[in-house]
Amino acid sequence: MKTLDELFANDESLPTVPRVVSDLMEMLRDDDVSFSAVAHRIELDQVLAAKVLQMINSPLFGLRRKISSIQGAILMLGLSAIRSVVVSSGLAGAFRKVEGVSLPAFWAHSLRVASASRYLASKTRHVDPNLAFTAGSMHAIGHLIMAQAMPGRIAALNALHPFEALGRAQLELVEFGYHYGDVSASLAQRWGFAPDLVGGLSSFVNPDKSEHADALGGVLHLAVWRVALERQGVDLGNLGGVWPSQSAIAAGITEDIVQEMPAPRELAAELESMIA
Repeated sequence: MKTLDELFANDESLPTVPRVVSDLMEMLRDDDVSFSAVAHRIELDQVLAAKVLQMINSPLFGLRRKISSIQGAILMLGLSAIRSVVVSSGLAGAFRKVEGVSLPAFWAHSLRVASASRYLASKTRHVDPNLAFTAGSMHAIGHLIMAQAMPGRIAALNALHPFEALGRAQLELVEFGYHYGDVSASLAQRWGFAPDLVGGLSSFVNPDKSEHADALGGVLHLAVWRVALERQGVDLGNLGGVWPSQSAIAAGITEDIVQEMPAPRELAAELESMIA
């Protein structure tokens, strides 16, 4: 078994953030960067450009007319949205193969959590929906790191308790002393992502136990919980017995918002073709 620090001890085995993503994150840290410069950098990577346009034209953003250019997308949605789309679109490029993990199924799950996170964040003033989407798409990336470093241990745990099921993170905490959210946060920090994103990733498993109530962590917790309920076929008609009230309070989300939310598989339906 490896400690959290030992997971990151061998730099050569760790994924690196795709070059185009790191370049764009560096550019987007400059508040004065021109839209045309950002658009040009995205367009240099034709695969990324196509995925960005595909995501922006999906129902996720609710645009009334089709956007056909990257610069048009930036003008319409702004740099915050473009940042979230670029990061989410580029993440899959950091992982080509992980033993014992179906990457298409993993990214489909991540996109459902990301889409649910964005929807929930749009219903509260506490969290930027674009940040929530980025965090949702990254929330489980630690699972891939753990599966790479400890394939036998993770495979055994998967056989007993599927990765997407409720309570998985708590089992990992007992087994390893940390969970995949901790690993995701550590990787995001190493990649130089913003502190609020790292904080959300590190707190979403138990946002009520954080030193300070973390609204992003609360939104992520609710999104992961909702996706798990969908996979289990749980009826949302009466959430009283399973409603994560502390996370909901941190996020500023009420039960009726979750009950009215479209199913995560519907929210992410068109996005899942991106993982092909």
